[in-house]
Amino acid sequence: MKYNQNVIIKNYDFNKVKESFHNIEIVKFLTRFQPVKIIRWSGITNGEKAHFKLWLLGWKNFKVEHKEYKSDENQLFFIDKGIELPLGIACWEHKHIVKKMNENTLIQDQVYFNHSNKYIGYLLFPVLMFPIIIRKLFYRLYFINKP
Repeated sequence: MKYNQNVIIKNYDFNKVKESFHNIEIVKFLTRFQPVKIIRWSGITNGEKAHFKLWLLGWKNFKVEHKEYKSDENQLFFIDKGIELPLGIACWEHKHIVKKMNENTLIQDQVYFNHSNKYIGYLLFPVLMFPIIIRKLFYRLYFINKP
């Protein structure tokens, strides 16, 4: 199952957005109002890991490793690849793409996941995508409050 979204941060410096993705503060902000505990977060470059506990009928481990990190003056790219996934999720891949667009910055989230049972996967889709969908608002709120 796939989900893609684009968020444009208007009139905000690309380099500041890119720097924010290297800081745990944005992760804390994006998960603040969700049933998520940050257990470990080491960064976004290759080989660094994140470990979260999600509450879905009890606390479940959700661990990812960051892969394919690339950064230059116009783009930041990395992938969260699932290494320990809850509820029978067989595969998780979340691509983060941040692009410079003149005076604006584009943030793209591209998520792919697969469940061992197609029907359970359909039921989990809205639950798993909700934290990504609300980033349409949360990214803007985060950067509005940053000088």
